[in-house]
Amino acid sequence: MNKTHFVLGGDLKKSLTEGYTLDFKQLFKDAFVITRKHFLPLIVACLVTVAIVALLYTLSFEALSSLSDTNQTIVNFIFSSFIVTPLVTGLQMMGIHHAIGIKTRSMDLFNFFNIILKLALGSVIINIIVYVSSVLLSQLLGDIGLQLSIIVMLYLNMAFCMVYPLIAEKKIAPQLAIKLSFKLINKNLRQFTFLFMTLGLLGFIAILPSGIGLFFFIPFYFNIMGIVYRQMCGVGVVATEVTENTDQNDSSTEQNSNNDDSKNNTDFEA
Repeated sequence: MNKTHFVLGGDLKKSLTEGYTLDFKQLFKDAFVITRKHFLPLIVACLVTVAIVALLYTLSFEALSSLSDTNQTIVNFIFSSFIVTPLVTGLQMMGIHHAIGIKTRSMDLFNFFNIILKLALGSVIINIIVYVSSVLLSQLLGDIGLQLSIIVMLYLNMAFCMVYPLIAEKKIAPQLAIKLSFKLINKNLRQFTFLFMTLGLLGFIAILPSGIGLFFFIPFYFNIMGIVYRQMCGVGVVATEVTENTDQNDSSTEQNSNNDDSKNNTDFEA
């Protein structure tokens, strides 16, 4: 049994130094095809996420109502960091796996609770940066600062959109993931701004027909971001080649012929 490590897609170092270009026509076309192909596991995972979040908020509503506003904010902050973040990371990684041709299961949603501390730390740092930026602008510039803080908040959420996949897929520290995501997005800020504005418009359109369009748009969003991640950062893959011994070939040929005519099988793991 031999294992070969390689990267599918782009190169993170090259994207940071030389930049990258997004082909929007091909990007949206590929995302549409992938979403149709891998629709069921991702939409089920999305629905499970919504159900879990809604259930936990409902159960905790009465308990939180007796707390002060400050304590409620702290509890919601902790809930978001330790529950929502790993679930969102699971959805993002499902999109990345689809982008490199790997099938997923809906239960893959829960695969990243084993790195919950790293993901939560990343979430805490991001939320602090966004909160402090918004408060400073509001206090320094008044009403204008409040309007600017909304723009800054949208920009920062876009700039940090690759943080959780970098932590989960590259297995790097949250602080480094935040730094790399910020650099990657700003390396091609114009195209990323256009991408998020387009996705925002599509999301708005999806809401109009009683929200039915969201059933396709949300999986589409995670898949298109998975393709973008693949193109920018590349996805590490391990190829495991299992070669059967000559003495076993005769006894296994009949079994293998039901699947393929080759004596070697290659399995891929993200």
